[in-house]
Amino acid sequence: MAQSDLEWHPASFFRTDIIPTTPFAILILNQPINENAFDAVRRHACYTIIADGGANRYYDLMKSRSLENIDLPSCILGDLDSIHPQVLTHYKAHHVPILHDPDQYSTDFTKCIRFLRAHAHSILAQENPTVGVDNHDLYMTSHLTVPSATAKKQQLDIVVLGGLGGRVDQGFSQVHHLYAAYEEKRQSTATAPTSQAQAGDLYLLSEESLSFILPPGVNVIHTPLTHQQIPNHHYDEEEKGKFVFSENVGIIPLSGPTLITLTGFEWDVKRWHTEIGGQLSTSNHIRADRLEVDVDVDINRAVLFSVELGERFKRVVAS
Repeated sequence: MAQSDLEWHPASFFRTDIIPTTPFAILILNQPINENAFDAVRRHACYTIIADGGANRYYDLMKSRSLENIDLPSCILGDLDSIHPQVLTHYKAHHVPILHDPDQYSTDFTKCIRFLRAHAHSILAQENPTVGVDNHDLYMTSHLTVPSATAKKQQLDIVVLGGLGGRVDQGFSQVHHLYAAYEEKRQSTATAPTSQAQAGDLYLLSEESLSFILPPGVNVIHTPLTHQQIPNHHYDEEEKGKFVFSENVGIIPLSGPTLITLTGFEWDVKRWHTEIGGQLSTSNHIRADRLEVDVDVDINRAVLFSVELGERFKRVVAS
């Protein structure tokens, strides 16, 4: 049976005139926070979880705005070896749930993803998922609640605020977690009962880009409000202030060689062989509001799609 096209609407995270069709949570890592992008995406987020030392960065950001007592995260989770004592005390005093998982075989990134997926049903129902949660059973392994067959099926997407401009190993780690979460979702979707809520998609929001995994098949990516470098066309300041994305994109075959067909780009290709160490589609340019990335289903390997943010959403580094 033929697969239907998979639709992606990444611009909806940043826009004020529409609401994303899929609810999403924000996960803040222990990386410099892209304030411009964060302020945009948080308007629509239904939950904010912070991984351990990310709480220090979040606290500093809110304190700089005199909002540290008002703008509070939904919860903080990790082995708690990085959060500063005064920050921990501050959030405890404000009754922010602090969830301790001492496991040294999983990263705080992984722990937060597991928690969000285990409690997605409660979060979507606007219930507090930390009520009655035992630190020894954070991920509901002994009492996993499955929505009834009559419940409206929804998924909870996750936007991860990370960073790819620092240490190379940490950058690779974030991309690794992005791919690992995709694989976990793929496997759970294949084996889960039809009544169980589907795991959501994961997006990595870094200093200058938004990245996510495209599965095999036809992926339709809607990219309105993209700043395209069109010859002999000058954008006025009002137009520039509306752009969500810049034109640069990359499509990276993370898990091995595959074939891709691209439509809507400056350099479209058909059944083009791509692999690490061979040909890569990097620094390609958006040339349409509707892109198609057809990833070969017979080879069955996903690819990473990365799009450059518009200038107003990039992280500003103080000089």
